[in-house]
Amino acid sequence: MSGPPPNAPGNGQRVTTSRRNRAVTLPARRKLLYGAFTTVAFFGLVELALLAIGVEPASRESDPWVGFSGQSRLFIESTSPSGQPILVTAENRLEFFNRQSFLRDKPPDGYRIFCLGGSTTYGHPYDDRTSFAGFLRAFLPEIDPSRQWEIVNAGGISYASYRIAVLTRELAQYQPDLFIIYTGHNEFLEDRTYSSLIDTPEPIRRAVGLARWSRTFSLAQRILRGTPAAPGGATLPAEVDAILDRAVGPAAYHRDDGWRAQVLAHFRSALRQIVDIARDAGAQVVLVVPAGNLRDCTPFKSEHRDGLTTEQLREFLANFRAAEEAFQAGRLAEALNRIDRALQIDPRHAAAHYFRGRVLIGTGDTKAARQALVQAREQDVCPLRALEAIQEIVRDVAAEGKIPLIDFAALVDREAEDGIPGADWFLDHVHPTIEGYQWLARELADELIEINVVSAQPSWTSDGFQRVGRHLVDQIDPRDHAAALRNVAKVLSWAGKVDDSDRLALQAAAHLPDDADAQRMAGFAMLRHNQTAEAKPRFEAALRIRGDDVRALTGLGEVYTRFGQHEAARDCFSRAVAADPKHVPAQYNLGNSLRILGQLEEAEAAYRKAISLAPDQPDAHKNLGLVLFAQGDVQGTVRHFETALALEDHVPQRHADLGYVLIDAGQQQRAETEFQAALALDPSFVPAMFGRALVCEKQGDWSRASKRLRDALRVAPNDVNVHFYLARYAIQLGDPATAKSELETVLTLDPSHAEARRLRATMATTKLGRE
Repeated sequence: MSGPPPNAPGNGQRVTTSRRNRAVTLPARRKLLYGAFTTVAFFGLVELALLAIGVEPASRESDPWVGFSGQSRLFIESTSPSGQPILVTAENRLEFFNRQSFLRDKPPDGYRIFCLGGSTTYGHPYDDRTSFAGFLRAFLPEIDPSRQWEIVNAGGISYASYRIAVLTRELAQYQPDLFIIYTGHNEFLEDRTYSSLIDTPEPIRRAVGLARWSRTFSLAQRILRGTPAAPGGATLPAEVDAILDRAVGPAAYHRDDGWRAQVLAHFRSALRQIVDIARDAGAQVVLVVPAGNLRDCTPFKSEHRDGLTTEQLREFLANFRAAEEAFQAGRLAEALNRIDRALQIDPRHAAAHYFRGRVLIGTGDTKAARQALVQAREQDVCPLRALEAIQEIVRDVAAEGKIPLIDFAALVDREAEDGIPGADWFLDHVHPTIEGYQWLARELADELIEINVVSAQPSWTSDGFQRVGRHLVDQIDPRDHAAALRNVAKVLSWAGKVDDSDRLALQAAAHLPDDADAQRMAGFAMLRHNQTAEAKPRFEAALRIRGDDVRALTGLGEVYTRFGQHEAARDCFSRAVAADPKHVPAQYNLGNSLRILGQLEEAEAAYRKAISLAPDQPDAHKNLGLVLFAQGDVQGTVRHFETALALEDHVPQRHADLGYVLIDAGQQQRAETEFQAALALDPSFVPAMFGRALVCEKQGDWSRASKRLRDALRVAPNDVNVHFYLARYAIQLGDPATAKSELETVLTLDPSHAEARRLRATMATTKLGRE
């Protein structure tokens, strides 16, 4: 045989072996490329398959920053009077939204516009009729009658961008053609935490953010978690639970630069998500840069910078007070000099920047005034006006996505007096006047013409805007205006501008006798003016209209407290707490009534509940301390008075309160230190002077105690307690003449002073009194 046996290795097998050897020795780079290609191809096919069966990426279905405990639809199916299927606003959402309706099936010539945002989109302090959506609804059929225009106002009161994103996902199902987005004022309104996001390294956060665009990742996340939950771990209630609604106004806010940065990042993420959802639905988007009141809106809350010493605080306050006095006297140069000195000490104090802006307006330097007023907004610890960073994010997102933009902030700057928008454009901090809403709608209509959404008929002229707008405004009756005054009064009350709030509330109540909110607000206005008897029927009227009105129950309880009817007050506060256990003022006032009635254990429980809901309320800590003191727990009292002081260490009374408790705790030196700290803040603070005298009394130094009270008399010559204690000390020093003279002064100032009468009677029966 000339060839090899069949099973012997031959040339063919050697060739195969040679090829196998070459495959094994492929370069590592080529192996990686083949492996990467195979992996990408596999997951690409998986993504296509998931797309085909309708799996959406988590980035479209949930917020990467927060989740929600539950969601209900904004619009539900119904039937119109003519029998057509329509979508209407769900009844359980009308607390936050206007009542709206539109055809379930968009007509062939229909064009559907959804307007999304917060209370400005809603039309606050009025409603949909005078919102920019309402004006746009009136304008578009006149400009372009060729289409059946549907303008739906989906603005939600107190709604921030992350809630608007949830709404956009629902509205994307309703054949939208265009979304108009006006958002940015409410980003800081709800309390939420980003702790787990902050603790996660930035590269991992970015990687997870990109992965959320993958359907494969999203499906795996649903399998593991059940829902596309927020990686940040923060869960918000289904409906808005604003910080301002759960606490005593802006007092619940404190400066937190880290949290602010996270809120801004969340806003950018949410706004991009809104745009993506809208575009996925085939709709166009128009963004609006939010605008606010600079000239006539004081900051909601000011806080001092970190690290301010007591001496620096004292100097800051002295300069601020001097600036205010000079401004009132018309000495503008001096006022500017003193407020500048204050701001050199503390450049983060919002109210000081605002005051500086007002002074500069007076001097005519409106450019510098605007800069100061912008700083007042930026340093506001309770930022309920869109910050400059918010405005820039809207502009950035519009530029990134080549999205039409209405720069409303720039518009009002251009049109406002001196370039500083104020009451000429806004009814309060952010809500435009009716004319302002109309102007925005006009700008939007012009933009829709520009982008060829609207084709203006030849007969349309710019005069038509005024004609149509005037007809719409003429339909508003006095009750509507009264309701708007009531709404503005609410906001002003939150801002601590009680005089303006009370004035508007009383005007509104006169025209709204059957409105629980208006009657309740008028009741509180009367309480603030010590019209207690007049306030009572206002609260009772509110409760006849709405029996479980927690605030009205709290107000009526305050009326009974002032009348000395503490059992009735306790019952009102108990009803309020039963209606809303999370209402801090009701819990706090219930504690006060129970303490007065001697029900100390129940009072302690009420105060502790109030503190658990709002731990930053110093008076709750102080009053809990008083209960503990009555129960004999002096050290517990000291702890809570220390907490109250930590929360308001710039308030002289807090130092004095702690000083008095420290005297009872036997810590005389610490007490002296606290009284001195109070006097460092306010050298004329009589309670601290009195406290220093009590320290000397405890040490048996009657002469020094008397001297300290004499210092107090120079500040408060008619202080009854100072005169009474001077009489006591004079007896200890063997000086009956002075004692008698001081007691006579006490009884002249307060003829009913029982202790002074007893001491005078005792002196008359003793040898000392006869000398």
